[in-house]
Amino acid sequence: MFDNYKYKMSLKELEKQAKFLKRQRQMHNLTTARRVGIIFYLSSSKEFDAMLEFKGMLQQKNLWVEAMGYFPDKEIPQLYTLQPGVSIISKNDINWYGKPISLISNDFVQKDFDILIDISQEEIVPLRWLATLSKAKFKVGALNYFNNPFDLMVTTNKLKGLPYLTSQIFKTLEVFNNRFAEQEL
Repeated sequence: MFDNYKYKMSLKELEKQAKFLKRQRQMHNLTTARRVGIIFYLSSSKEFDAMLEFKGMLQQKNLWVEAMGYFPDKEIPQLYTLQPGVSIISKNDINWYGKPISLISNDFVQKDFDILIDISQEEIVPLRWLATLSKAKFKVGALNYFNNPFDLMVTTNKLKGLPYLTSQIFKTLEVFNNRFAEQEL
């Protein structure tokens, strides 16, 4: 009962703060983008490895990529904190509403990403705050929930896993609104 109350209060507060968000909306693909942000849920090393592989695929396209993850515990294992360009927040970095309040999360949402990609496969309140309050020009996500902040949603079967989802997002962004993309898909 209390968790449901906290969730509803968090969404109300997020809606209030989102009204004041000013961002320049602009469609981007992997050809036109230069800066990409990734947000992800980190509950296992498999998810971390899938995110790193996805980050590497984007970097091969000569994109500057930065990732922000949410770890659902108070202590972040050191293994996850050693990757360059990857920041992790934990339960210690969120307030009662689930809003990320750390300096690294505030810096992340203020960055002027051409594309922000949410690769979480479940609705995670701190990641929803990051996605909604980000000033990214084009937001891509894998979840369809009420009042989502995404400009483009790429939905796949969750049972196929995160590597499949990231490959589908990559393929979609590669051909999305790209006049140089192959006609055959």
